[in-house]
Amino acid sequence: MAKNLKIPAAAKAVKAAGASGRAAAAAGAARLPVVHSVSEIERQLGSLWARADTTRAEAERAQEAKAEDRGRAGVRLAAGRASAALAAPEPSGAGERHVVARSSVLNLVVVARNRETAERCAATIADTAGRRPSRSLILFAMDPEGPPGLEARIDALALSAATGRAETGAETIHVTARGETGMHLASIIVPLLVHDLPVALWWPDDPQFSSRRADRLVPLADRLIVDGSSWSGNGMDRLAALAHLAHGGRLFVADFALLRQARWREALASVYDLPDLRPHLRAVRSIAVEYAATEEGDPGGLTNVVRPVYHVAWLASRLGMRVVSPLRPLPGGRRVAVLRQREHRVDVELRPASSNLGEGSTVRVEIVSRLRGAELVGDVTAGERTVEVAVRDKGRERVRRTYLAPRLHDMDLLERAVEDSATHPVAVEALEMAGRLIGGEAAPHGTVDRREGGGRD
Repeated sequence: MAKNLKIPAAAKAVKAAGASGRAAAAAGAARLPVVHSVSEIERQLGSLWARADTTRAEAERAQEAKAEDRGRAGVRLAAGRASAALAAPEPSGAGERHVVARSSVLNLVVVARNRETAERCAATIADTAGRRPSRSLILFAMDPEGPPGLEARIDALALSAATGRAETGAETIHVTARGETGMHLASIIVPLLVHDLPVALWWPDDPQFSSRRADRLVPLADRLIVDGSSWSGNGMDRLAALAHLAHGGRLFVADFALLRQARWREALASVYDLPDLRPHLRAVRSIAVEYAATEEGDPGGLTNVVRPVYHVAWLASRLGMRVVSPLRPLPGGRRVAVLRQREHRVDVELRPASSNLGEGSTVRVEIVSRLRGAELVGDVTAGERTVEVAVRDKGRERVRRTYLAPRLHDMDLLERAVEDSATHPVAVEALEMAGRLIGGEAAPHGTVDRREGGGRD
């Protein structure tokens, strides 16, 4: 898809790409008037690009004529006029510019719980638009008992390359649905999708996987994006439901909670870097994960433990383990499980710990292996910007390393979530193992109310 778009040059700039290689030093945003129906949204989208189509056609005709006879002054004049039209503003507006190409690579649909979440997601999408331009739909339903209604506006982004010339564009459609209208979000979404492009459904906060709304929204998506670390409660029910949704490859899932752990996984793998330590990979005897609890000892078991569970699930899936006894709570806030690797038992423990880190954050991961009577202990901890690895072999320190590995923010996580790497078999297998690991503590499909979302969408 390649079209042109006129954008006010004075519009607010989107963040620069920086060292990460994002295209985009500058960007503009044109905000269209508020409308109140899906048909009006479609009409605005059509008119948004109509003049651009005409301008592009004029330029292409002029270039063809110029190629036929470069010596004809009339052709040179026509090409010059068309080129000027691409960069010049409408006669009625000053300081405007045009986008040479619109290059959406996916449809990104956000189901927000409230206006604050919608605005936060919109800002993250704008930050990533230079690298992954999309048609983005940000929806939230409010006042379910009130009168029906819909308010929508379109923000059209223009992104500048290093040359300063605007080159790509994308649209963000903000939709607020009230009353009965909010019960039919799927009906609003379908007509506004760009055909033949994949659909990513981003469901922040607390998605209700077992609701009628999910029944209608999830089948529209090729990929579901969530953040398990933000879920209320301990997150077990939702994680079980998420694993059920993804079972058998029916739906690709990208969980920010799992993506955040990339720096941990590299550090954990480095425990066995030395050639003489690698045989210990087949002799793991215990895995312990300490996490930051909401209160000392986490007596109610209400701290979100999605990230600690993912640590164990990833290790178990990579090291050929199977679940013998799923996680179960013990007095004092601990959770324990039993795995098996080959013919030996692996004890798993999730331990609440006092920490200044955010609730549910991983504080420490310890892996203990025993091979021919020799014990190897790998100890991994992480801070805001670094990860530290210590390895003790037969009681003496063999390795101590510090890796520069800063925490990922939402902008980085969203970029990774829409990349193909988010659906790598490693991520798929880790989620499947997480579902088996928590099977004893969570209902298979979650315990949320089927009437959530108004009962009809």
